Amino acid sequence: MSDGEQPQGQKYRLDLQYIGTPFLGWQTQPQGGSIQDHLEAALTTMLRHKVRITGAGRTDTGVHAEHQVATFTTPVPCDARAWTKSLHGLLPREIGVTSLRPVDSSFHPILAAQGKAYRYRVWTGITRNPWVDPYAWQVVPSLDLEAMQAAAQSLVGTYDFTSFCAVDSSAKTRERTVLRVHIARSGPLLEFWVIGRGFLKQMVRTMVGTLVDIGLGKYQSHAIDAMLEARDRRVAGRTAPAQGLTLVRVFYEDDPLLFEIFAPPPSFAV
Repeated sequence: MSDGEQPQGQKYRLDLQYIGTPFLGWQTQPQGGSIQDHLEAALTTMLRHKVRITGAGRTDTGVHAEHQVATFTTPVPCDARAWTKSLHGLLPREIGVTSLRPVDSSFHPILAAQGKAYRYRVWTGITRNPWVDPYAWQVVPSLDLEAMQAAAQSLVGTYDFTSFCAVDSSAKTRERTVLRVHIARSGPLLEFWVIGRGFLKQMVRTMVGTLVDIGLGKYQSHAIDAMLEARDRRVAGRTAPAQGLTLVRVFYEDDPLLFEIFAPPPSFAV
């Protein structure tokens, strides 16, 4: 079997979590070091044949996931418990498999997905919190929460999000549908929740960066409409750092939490 060939056999679905800090994003890299590279290497070692996986989406370098979905095919009979244990012995500690099960050959983790939920954490405390710092963006100046919440609602809907995606995005169309944007606060911790049908490269991070800039008074809360209309990355705000972003869930039709995933942020002392 050549490197590009997929083996015949049963298709399996992997649900997994990872801390993105030490990895070069999701997608395989020529030099290795991505989450996909580690998963394929572990599966290849375990199953003793070359394995290629397909993920539900590509997270950037440093971005985390509480729920990511991938599929692979193998002729090897499955023992889900033994396979999961074996994978945990082969994978870096920052990657965990939460579920492994057979699926129909027609299941495609990207095409079957109904949407995704992302959470971005901003820490506004003056002091550094070591339990939060690896997973949040520290913004010390006070933020106007009311202005950010008002602006966030202008991002809900179906629009061309060219102004809010990376200039090197390879997407054929920049039109996307955002279903909900919600900002929750617990003391110095802010959580930006974004749920949509699909997202462009760096789209959520640029949305959050722009909302933070609005909270800092760099833009008016009504500026979002003009930014969307301009379809020009230069008119929107900054791109928020990667470490604050987490892919919380990939939604499928049978998901009991379909588009309803908000959770109150944890409480932290000021």
